This record gives sequence, C-alpha cells and structure tokens, in this order.
Amino acid sequence: MADEQIASLNQIVAIIDEKAAKYKDEVFDMPEVRARAEKKLILDLIVDGLDLAETVSPRPLDLIDDLRRLQSQLQNMA
Repeated sequence: MADEQIASLNQIVAIIDEKAAKYKDEVFDMPEVRARAEKKLILDLIVDGLDLAETVSPRPLDLIDDLRRLQSQLQNMA
C-alpha cells in the first residue's frame, strides 16, 4: 500500500512540475481563459498531492513544504 501511495505521489508531483514550469513560461502569452484553467488545474493537482503526501508514512515534509510554496506562488500570480 505504501509503495502504491509513493508511486502515485511521484506521478502527481511529476505532472505538477511539468505543468507549473510550462505555465510560468507561457502565462503571459496565454489567453486569459486558458491561463485561469491551467492555474486551476495545477492548484487542484497540488491539493491532491498534499492530501496524498499527508497519508504517506513517514511524511515527506520537504515535499509538502515545496508544494505549499508553489501553491502560494501560483495563487499570487496573475
């Protein structure tokens, strides 16, 4: 069970990393509707990642901090 949780968490984090990097690079060139949709998708993935990270034992505290930091950055972006 723990191995499955860690594998799932790794997949979610990989998707978040990919989408967040692309979003930060392209946000100012995106139509506003697409930018809002991409941002919401990433923020939803971060929430899912945080929820899953809280269930893993031992808790990946550095990852949780990184996800919260990214979440804050995105919420403060345009």
